[in-house]
Formats: sequence, C-alpha cells, structure tokens
Amino acid sequence: MKGLKLWAGIVGIVIASYILVVSGYEAAWNVLTTSGHFNGIVGIVIAGLLLAGSIVRVAMHRSEDDSGSIVSLVLFAIATALAFFISPLYHYMRGWAIICLVMAIISVAAIMIRDRKHS
Repeated sequence: MKGLKLWAGIVGIVIASYILVVSGYEAAWNVLTTSGHFNGIVGIVIAGLLLAGSIVRVAMHRSEDDSGSIVSLVLFAIATALAFFISPLYHYMRGWAIICLVMAIISVAAIMIRDRKHS
C-alpha cells in the first residue's frame, strides 16, 4: 500500500499542477474581461486542496498510523464537495470532482487495509 500511496500522491500533484495552471489562466481571463465568472478562483481552491492532500499523502506514505490518510481524505472530500457543488454551472469541474473522489476513495482504502492488517 505504501507504493500505491506514493504513486497516487505523485499523480495527484501532477493533476493539481495542471488544474492550477488552467484555473490561473481562467481567473486572469475573467478579471481582464470583467465577465463576472468565478470558475478560475474555485478551480484554484480545488487545485490547492488536491495539491495539499497529495503532498500529505506523499509525505506520510511510510507512516505507521492513519493520520496522513485521514488528513488527505478530509482535504479530498472538501475538494470533491466543492467541485460537485459548482459543477452545474461549470460542467468541466465534474471531471475534477471525480478525480478528487477517486483520491478520497484511495485514502479510505488505505485506512481500511491498514485496519484489517492490525486486527
């Protein structure tokens, strides 16, 4: 499971970096065109949560307790809820919500597998 947590964390960092670049471009475009859209800012927040959860996952992948998995689960769940909440307005954020949901499911699986090994 340590390898999966490390691999998923690295993939999460790469995806979060992509979302951050795209959302930064959208936020700048929204400000320059005074369109009134806020999808860029929400995307930056989602990318920040995904990045933070992925960094925690990579940093804590060798940990013997569940603290890193629980923290990353909370961060991914908040990002998922925010992305699903805003997805009726901006449909492409549904894909970002699914990515965050998969990351949260990996965190739950890591907690369950560890608990099963120790019982």
